[in-house]
Amino acid sequence: MQKASPKPARRSAGAPETEPATPRRKAASVVKLDAAKGAGGLDAMPELKEADAKTMGEGAYARLRSDLIAGRIVPGTRLPFRQLSDRYKVGIGPLREALMRLASERLVAFEGQRGFMASPLSLDDLNDLCSLRIDLSCRALRDSITWGGEDWEDEILVSLHRMERSPLPKTDDDDASIDEWERRHDRFHTSLIAACGSGWLLHFCATLSDQFQRYRRFTVLRMAQSYSLFDVVRSQHRGMAEAALDRRADEAVEMLKAHYEGSLKNVTEQIEHLVNRKRT
Repeated sequence: MQKASPKPARRSAGAPETEPATPRRKAASVVKLDAAKGAGGLDAMPELKEADAKTMGEGAYARLRSDLIAGRIVPGTRLPFRQLSDRYKVGIGPLREALMRLASERLVAFEGQRGFMASPLSLDDLNDLCSLRIDLSCRALRDSITWGGEDWEDEILVSLHRMERSPLPKTDDDDASIDEWERRHDRFHTSLIAACGSGWLLHFCATLSDQFQRYRRFTVLRMAQSYSLFDVVRSQHRGMAEAALDRRADEAVEMLKAHYEGSLKNVTEQIEHLVNRKRT
């Protein structure tokens, strides 16, 4: 891998450039049946059915995964096939495949005869994944500051700008605003570590980020309704971007570590508050 220049000209985090254009999608392939071949032209039909089943399985997987991470399926909830089939309008086969994939990602738990359930939340699990997330993300950030070039810088600026312009939720059932803020927030944090040079490191960081999002959604509304907390979070994001663009690796890494530790503290307090409220 070829290194970028040690210290490219610094770019301001306050004035992002125009976001790069989205590449055009390739035209979808079309399966044609040759009428001149008579019945032989129907040989493609089993492939079409298999493709349709695969598409349904992918769709069920994507929708289930989104609902699990977003908390629209309550952690610890049983996941019976019949109810899921009615909810997602797919058959048992695609659902089983989707649930097995989600179990491998620890978003779903399988308990023998009792079937599948949405993985529960726990403070032990939260602390475990946050500790590992801090270690891996800080390493990825340091490597990105070493290797990142102009494209990396551009993406940091664009993602920071778009995150700061994201509408904040006003109620806890404003899923559209919460989902959009989460997408933009995740894009910014991904941009910081994107130039680390390790596909495996990025994969593990993304997995831990998705797992933490199941917990963080407890605090998004709280942040949106607290101007002081929102200002703190926004200042932290800007500080990390500035330090990364200035190639101040030690400072950027310490900021990211403090940012994640603060998120852990806020989420823990919110979960403990909810638990205590249920007991009273």
